[in-house]
Amino acid sequence: MKKLSLIMVVLFLFCCPRSETMAGTPQLTWDHYYDQEMVTDALKQMHKAWPNLTELQSLGQSAEGRDIWCLTITNEKTGSAESKPAMYVDGAIHGNEIQATEVCLYTAWTLLTKYGQWDRITELLDEKSFYIIPTINVDNRARFFTDPGGYSIGRSARIPYDDDGDGLLDEDPPNDLDGDGRILQMRIKDPNGKWKTHPDDPRVMVRVKHGEKGEWTRLYQEGIDDDGDGRINEDHPGYLDMNRNWGYLWQPRSVQTGSGDFPFSASNTKAVADFILQRPNIAFGFAFHNYGGMFLRGPGSKLSPPLPSDDLLVFDYLGREGERTVPGYRYLVSMSDLYTTYGDFDEFMYQIFGIYAYVGELYMSSQIAYRGYREDTIGKDGNLWSRRPGYVERQQFNDHLMMGEMFTEWHSFEHPSYGEIEIGGWREFSVRSSPAWMLPDMLHRNAMFVIWTAGQMPKVSLEVFEVVNLGGNLHRVRARAINSGAVPTLSSRSREMNLVRADQFSLQGKNVKVLSGGLLLDSHLNNVEPVEFRPWRVGTFISAFGTREVQWIVEGTGKFQVKYDGVKCGISTVEGQVH
Repeated sequence: MKKLSLIMVVLFLFCCPRSETMAGTPQLTWDHYYDQEMVTDALKQMHKAWPNLTELQSLGQSAEGRDIWCLTITNEKTGSAESKPAMYVDGAIHGNEIQATEVCLYTAWTLLTKYGQWDRITELLDEKSFYIIPTINVDNRARFFTDPGGYSIGRSARIPYDDDGDGLLDEDPPNDLDGDGRILQMRIKDPNGKWKTHPDDPRVMVRVKHGEKGEWTRLYQEGIDDDGDGRINEDHPGYLDMNRNWGYLWQPRSVQTGSGDFPFSASNTKAVADFILQRPNIAFGFAFHNYGGMFLRGPGSKLSPPLPSDDLLVFDYLGREGERTVPGYRYLVSMSDLYTTYGDFDEFMYQIFGIYAYVGELYMSSQIAYRGYREDTIGKDGNLWSRRPGYVERQQFNDHLMMGEMFTEWHSFEHPSYGEIEIGGWREFSVRSSPAWMLPDMLHRNAMFVIWTAGQMPKVSLEVFEVVNLGGNLHRVRARAINSGAVPTLSSRSREMNLVRADQFSLQGKNVKVLSGGLLLDSHLNNVEPVEFRPWRVGTFISAFGTREVQWIVEGTGKFQVKYDGVKCGISTVEGQVH
């Protein structure tokens, strides 16, 4: 019996389908947040477990000396990462938008663990590359987990700046007055204040109506007047908003808050920009933030040119898929649907490099749902479950689904300037970042949209569909390139501004000489647009789900190779022969 059991175990191990690596696969879970040390460890574990699919590198260091990690994922056996169309993914350029890092990690984890198990992912990594930078703002994301803070603290780069113009740097930050490890809110009793207690919940304040008596004045985030200038918390650490620091339509602080002294003045944005510049094969990009449940595209301001119609079709087609993949998320335009921004990342990618890019705003307030409180109030789309909950309902969610752990009850504190005040309010994992148990669905849906979109990047197949003997040792060769992806081999922006070289459709053979060549506009009418020089090579591109045909007149006999070579679609080849 023992011998039979041993044989069965051996047979199982021999027959069990294997992915690239099974032994030593890291045991990562997704029902909690990874602090910055854990992020680094997870990346190193994935690289160690899948050395043939990954490369891990530091793009540089932050202001406080932390590494900005990038994990490259592809099957190197089928070609280098730089030789394939690539998807770029990053997260947490704002340090307090922490779940953006989790989406990046989960995307990498899904690609690696499903390689060899899921056919589409296996094919994807054989043909495409992924560049994943889980955290751009490594300093403030690290401090989110270690320093006293709150959901609205730690957005900027950790670069000292004189916010209040007194010649000092970062000298008046928020303070953890009551020593609970959090920066909360302060309020003070005031009959002339603009706020009163909500009748249904004493923790909630609502604005008074015209003519009503007030009860509270909302003060500031928890803190004191550290520098004695009569103001509180007016000089936070920073402030440089790295998503206003990119090199397209950058504007000074007088126009765009947080833009920095000049484009790429943050070492983080400079390191990432250098990385992208050296990888022209990037065909699409995602930058994850929070929150609001949105997939945003440019333009970000009226200074940006309107999108060419062909590129707009691409954005719209993919954006609608995002809305289906992540229910409740909306595909929107930054400037017209949100607000004006300058020097932001997705515009930099598209306008400077011709790379299609979305900003993914993770997490929706409608997910903080405890339905039953005033159910007659519904969302703008008529859906009860899509509406933004009021703060009383948020408190009911907090009480019934989190046992009160999302909110600190108001409590008295003797403030050195204001006297008796109250401190309390929403904690870190409440307003911008969801409780950890809500992560898995959000991570999977957003990662699947990224992976699906990667499958829509250019994929070119070739065929020689006609070889005709013209007599006198001359032949006419016609070839066809087909792009089965929803993303063109070159965006309209790239072509209009010559941001990337044209694709090259070429024919070469040892005993075959190309006499003329050009784009075949109509095969029935023999309508060809000839090239003037180097007729063996025709510059072109292929639109979304498009086809491009080329005709050559050649002299000689023997084998030849037709090649399609694009910066953002890689190289495809097919063999032919003239007799």
